[in-house]
Amino acid sequence: MKKSYLMIAAAAVLFAACSSNDLINDGPDNAQEKDSAIGFAAYSSKTTKADEDNSIYLQHFYGTFDVYGWKTVNSSPSPVFNHVPVGYFGTNNTGANQTPPTVVYESSGKPGDEWGTPFEVGWYYENVRYWDRVATAYQFFAIAPYEAVPVPALTVSVGADNINIGSSSAKYDISTEKNLALDAGNPTQYKKYFGFTKDYMLADKSITQDALVAFNFHHILTKFNVKITKQDTYTGSQDLKVNAIKIAKLKKEGYFVYTSNMTTNGWTTDGTYDVQVTGNHSLTQTPTNYNEYYWIQTLIFPQDITCATTGGVQSNDTGLNQYLYVKYSIGSEVFEAYYDLARVFDNTLGVGGAYSFDQGSEYTLNIKIGPEPIKFDAQVTDWDVVADVNYSVN
Repeated sequence: MKKSYLMIAAAAVLFAACSSNDLINDGPDNAQEKDSAIGFAAYSSKTTKADEDNSIYLQHFYGTFDVYGWKTVNSSPSPVFNHVPVGYFGTNNTGANQTPPTVVYESSGKPGDEWGTPFEVGWYYENVRYWDRVATAYQFFAIAPYEAVPVPALTVSVGADNINIGSSSAKYDISTEKNLALDAGNPTQYKKYFGFTKDYMLADKSITQDALVAFNFHHILTKFNVKITKQDTYTGSQDLKVNAIKIAKLKKEGYFVYTSNMTTNGWTTDGTYDVQVTGNHSLTQTPTNYNEYYWIQTLIFPQDITCATTGGVQSNDTGLNQYLYVKYSIGSEVFEAYYDLARVFDNTLGVGGAYSFDQGSEYTLNIKIGPEPIKFDAQVTDWDVVADVNYSVN
């Protein structure tokens, strides 16, 4: 196996917190009933600052989120919201006609019927709740995406730090997550953020009272990308094709318990699965080639991966924990190798050393493919000159 080159780019995390100080009046001279309604706004923390498409607006990811909430009156809490969908409305129309669609006012009615006019673009729910002027405290929790029957089940209780997802006996299987890098089976040149099967987002707990409840949502999974680029020094005339890429032995199932903050890993995971893409995609042919295209854009669990070897490239996966497998061809010759994934991301690690894929972060592995060419030089071994022999013929 000839030497190939690997380059890793790990993106940073940018958190954008948003809040509102818009007061909602509840006095007897209030002219519009909706002024005392409990209203919501929603924002999303970015996973990275690298891309404009990495939006801070939740409606670009999901048109609906799920709300739970309690009020406290006479030191006794009582529910106000219990698994209530809140939908984004750009027009005063049914939820099915929104972009993206929402189950709120899904097929009949519209926000203006309950919330009054003039209509304002924003987040709405059905059966308006109102601020209780004798309540001494409120607390709100929110999660996206909204599911009519969450699988695995969600648990949240009054006074909790946040929502929990699943349990030790009911786990989320992330191996079913979409790979957004593929378009009709082919790699894409565009980075994508929207359209995953289940991009779990959790909002900070809010204790807002008598004001717009502004939720700041955080991604609680990890975004993982693999981009393939032709090695700059590759100049061969033969077609360079990528045949297969695999990221092996990632964590497969897990449940989430909020701990102390949104960046501390709250997932408990077990089991493994592989993310693999196959095909024969040229990095050199024109006018169409797949140089600098993404092969993997998916969500994985936050997790630590452990270095098993410092030997670098291997011809098989013996003894490896998580690993990168690459197969490509030049003409009729096939190249394939296995790389310790922890050392791919940090080549200073020794055996047992760990690399962390953090919660709410995005990682991009940029694989540069192109082996060292076999070169020749030539010289001639000169004649071994033997001493002259003198011979006289008489």
